[in-house]
Amino acid sequence: MDIKAHFKDKLSKLLFLEMKKERVESIFNTKFEENEEIYMPIATEDIINKVKEGKNVESIPIAFFVEGMIYVLGADEGFRFNNIYKKLINSIPKSSEFIKGKIAEKVKSKKYEEAYIMLKGFLQIDKSKEVFDKLIMLSDNLRASSDMYLEEELEIIDKAKSIEGYALPYLYEAMIERDKGDYYGALFSINNYISRGGEETAEILEFKESLKMINEYDKAKKLVYEEPKEALKILLPMLDQLGDSAEIYYYIAIAYRVLKNFEKAIYYLQSSLEIDNSYPEVFNEMGINYASLGDFETAVKYLRKVFEATKSIEVCTNLIMCYINMGDYKQAKLHLEIAKKINKDDEIVKELEVMLNNV
Repeated sequence: MDIKAHFKDKLSKLLFLEMKKERVESIFNTKFEENEEIYMPIATEDIINKVKEGKNVESIPIAFFVEGMIYVLGADEGFRFNNIYKKLINSIPKSSEFIKGKIAEKVKSKKYEEAYIMLKGFLQIDKSKEVFDKLIMLSDNLRASSDMYLEEELEIIDKAKSIEGYALPYLYEAMIERDKGDYYGALFSINNYISRGGEETAEILEFKESLKMINEYDKAKKLVYEEPKEALKILLPMLDQLGDSAEIYYYIAIAYRVLKNFEKAIYYLQSSLEIDNSYPEVFNEMGINYASLGDFETAVKYLRKVFEATKSIEVCTNLIMCYINMGDYKQAKLHLEIAKKINKDDEIVKELEVMLNNV
């Protein structure tokens, strides 16, 4: 069930009283053009029970209708009587203060979803920054408990952006993008937050700097094969902040291998293994670098570990090349048969088969 269907489903807990237009006008001391009978919602449980017991509608305080109407406005934006509900709420003096008080009660009793629904309904009455502030923070609180609220929070943020110079929605958008792994989008949003006058606290500046670093790091990872020197200019200074990460040493090693500095590549791969020796990719790189130095026996030791863990066709063909260079054609042919079972249509496998057939 999506969040909108979930909210609509909660309307089943309300009691709707079918009332004539004239009766509603009398209760609320107002007039409106619609001529149809109106379904008036009641959200308070003790009143619902009294009505179910057959007590007179006359005895229901107007405040309970207000609570019901604001709840419907928040739970279902397309509800048939919403326009009438808004007119009725606006006709009551100090209705806003009453609604804010009921929402505060829900928050105090930790009924955050109920508070959110009522606050979302109140947004149709009052589209101020104050209401958006509370709505965004409540939706973020709910998102922390369930991903079901993600689209709901994004929708509220999008609406809040329509207020000129309003910074807060961009901060929460940045946090959502960060949580989704879109660090470029998160940095764009946090910059928008600051440019719109958002407070630059120590936490905000730290958040921004961490996003900048992550984006630079991601950029460097993409550069290691095509522009290894540029990648190293970014990665090496980052060791001060990311020196406890096995991954950064791995990417530095790739850049050095591409530059044909195999000894340095091995040095950084060893640093990576000292931090975490569970990554097959690091063992694979070790094998490639030792093979590039002509130390095929050491290369085989590393490549065999990777192959046992991954059964990768690429690693298998690297092993075959090492065995060929060592003159161990028996092992080369044995691994060729293994490679053919993995993927007999692989182009490198076909080339190696031709090569070994001529041996």
